[in-house]
Amino acid sequence: MSQTPLPVEPARTDTVKPRSASAPSRLMDRGVLRALAIAVWLLAAALFLMLADYATMDNVTLAMLAVGVFLPAVLISLVLLLAKAMSELRAESEHLQGSIDALRRSLLQRAEADTDLPRETAQKLERLSAQAEQTETRLTMFFSQRARMGRAEQPGQQAPQALLALAGFDTQPGEALAPATLIRALHFPEDENDTEGFTALRLALADARVAPLIKAAQDVLTRLAQEGIYMDDLRPDRARPEFWRAFAQGTRGALVAPLGGIRDRSCLALSSGRMRSDPEFRAAVHLFLREFDKVLSAFEPTADDAQIAALSDTRSARAFMLLGRVSGVFAR
Repeated sequence: MSQTPLPVEPARTDTVKPRSASAPSRLMDRGVLRALAIAVWLLAAALFLMLADYATMDNVTLAMLAVGVFLPAVLISLVLLLAKAMSELRAESEHLQGSIDALRRSLLQRAEADTDLPRETAQKLERLSAQAEQTETRLTMFFSQRARMGRAEQPGQQAPQALLALAGFDTQPGEALAPATLIRALHFPEDENDTEGFTALRLALADARVAPLIKAAQDVLTRLAQEGIYMDDLRPDRARPEFWRAFAQGTRGALVAPLGGIRDRSCLALSSGRMRSDPEFRAAVHLFLREFDKVLSAFEPTADDAQIAALSDTRSARAFMLLGRVSGVFAR
């Protein structure tokens, strides 16, 4: 009961005052314009009667005199009509703008009145939520790295550890996934005619170690496209291969900050907002970051700098740079 009068009363007082103040001026403008138009035509008619000599002038001369006298009156009348129309349009525009401003203020006041928490408290809760998301992402990356290091330290796991190299991803030794194929698959096909891209994608999906990353990358790329974010539009700052190697070896935080080279503020804001509002998207992002971390850690030991640079230029790597920065993986 106490919430509705607060936004309504200011809106009425704001809209009524401009109308009452501007109504006499508009009426005065209309009267002045009408009087000027009549005066111009009377003056033209009087001037024509004074100059016209029906006894000595023929019809052609009289017609030319009429055109010379009344044409300025016609032009002046048109100008006055246009001025009158512009004045009315301006008044209607001001009235409409005042109504829109009053409605906006009413909605804002009603939203503030309906909010149970103060604005400062809501902002603090948003910051705490964002920090919790970053902590969750860091813990996910940390534990995946710890699990990989734990498997490497077990004596009986030396043979599977050798499979972490890219050449040993496939459980069948004769069907190893080549680095160029992995890089091409992570970039995804360019269009429906990209047979090389589809071939690499099929081979990657047939590999049990790479298929989870391909599916996770496809999921996040589709969700980002729903927000109007396309990896081909991003122009990230290129990080040197040693930063990628450091990340693959377990380095986190500011030491690998160059990997978050996405500077597009709109893409960062849209991704961050989707992370906060969509739990499914947040879970998909965490899965993608974890799978990319696994594949990169297995790819790095046997890859040269050129191959790492090529991998960092794929669509999947750009999504990793964007989402990793949004999730706080490259922050302190």
